This record gives sequence, structure tokens and C-alpha cells, in this order.
Amino acid sequence: MYEETREFILTVIRDVINLPLPAEVEDDLPLGEEGLGLESLATIELVLQLEGQYGIELPEEELDPALVPDLRAFVRTVVERRAATAESVAR
Repeated sequence: MYEETREFILTVIRDVINLPLPAEVEDDLPLGEEGLGLESLATIELVLQLEGQYGIELPEEELDPALVPDLRAFVRTVVERRAATAESVAR
């Protein structure tokens, strides 16, 4: 689930938000301007795409840069939300 989620995130950043990405994106790359280049509006667009694609909710407090400093942490957060949503639906 990690790789699928990671690829979807990178596809949205590249194709929907139209930010150029290096050929090889390292998981420790920060999400902000010093890394992937996401600004607040781009982050909102990414979150909306993820919520629509996976039927999850990503509360703003879970996206605090102190909690999700890089791509790896962001992908893990999304994967955890997907797993929690799938678990609650299965009940």
C-alpha cells in the first residue's frame, strides 16, 4: 500500500499541481519549498485529491510539518488513514 500511495501522491504533484519533480524522488525530501515545492494551496489540492481517491479524511492537524516533515512521513500518514478507514468500513 505504501508504494501505491507514494506513486499516487507523486502523480498528483506532477500532473495535477504541475510541479516539476526530479527523476528520482527521495523519501526524505521535505514537502515544502525546500523539497517538493508544495505551498499551502498545492497542499490543499493534494489533500483533496487523496481524500477523493481513497475516501479518507486528512485532518489539518495531522499535516503539521513538525509531524510530517518529509515525503516518507506524509505517505505513512496517508497509508495509516487508509488502513483505519478500511478497518472501520469492515466492521
